[in-house]
Amino acid sequence: MTKKVTKKSASAKAGTTKTTMLKETKNPTTKRPPNNPDMPDQTIYELNRDLNDIRGTLDNYSRHLRALDRKRLNGVGIKKLGFIERTYEHALENEEYLPHYLTIQRFGNDIRYFIDFRALLDLTRQIEEKLWNIVIESADVAYTDALEYYAYVRESAKRRVDAAEAIYNDLSVFFKHKRTFHEEVTEKQLKRDFNALLHSKKDGIIQIENVKPKLVGGKHKVVDETFNNTAKYKSVVDGEIVE
Repeated sequence: MTKKVTKKSASAKAGTTKTTMLKETKNPTTKRPPNNPDMPDQTIYELNRDLNDIRGTLDNYSRHLRALDRKRLNGVGIKKLGFIERTYEHALENEEYLPHYLTIQRFGNDIRYFIDFRALLDLTRQIEEKLWNIVIESADVAYTDALEYYAYVRESAKRRVDAAEAIYNDLSVFFKHKRTFHEEVTEKQLKRDFNALLHSKKDGIIQIENVKPKLVGGKHKVVDETFNNTAKYKSVVDGEIVE
């Protein structure tokens, strides 16, 4: 069963991430990352407070947009931005072509409003990149710490030190390969499972779905579901036949 690890912080709600199996090495690296100045806790608190204040301020002016809503609205790239600016220049020289409900002042204010927030967005992206750099570096340090502890526990378990073996067994699962549920099933494996089911040597289900290609691509789906020691273990393979 796949374990889930919950990460918590004082500034954000807990989020759940899927545990990734790691590849164990005989001599895990213990090389320490380069030392970087650590940000003081008070500074982290102030950044968190300020960013939450900014988010609260934006809530008063930002509409909730769904993905479909964003598709319906006109985004502005370089080409459209050039069109807007060129149109505004013509409007300044020839105001008589402006619709009666659109004044030159409103047109200019709308452009300025857009440009101001686009500049803010560029700034936040630069901030996000710097924050992500700190996250990556700090994660590497934490992972190195964990590897060093794990290496010491593993050596202690080999020497049969009390409690070390239990800790090693608990941590070693992160380095063991686990079969995924969506692997490709080969034709040889499919025939082997079919014969086993046909002669009542295994419990399971084999389903084959095939649609011949017409004007569009066809479909060939195989579900090979076999049970070993039915009460304890279930292995499922769902994928395309590899010939």
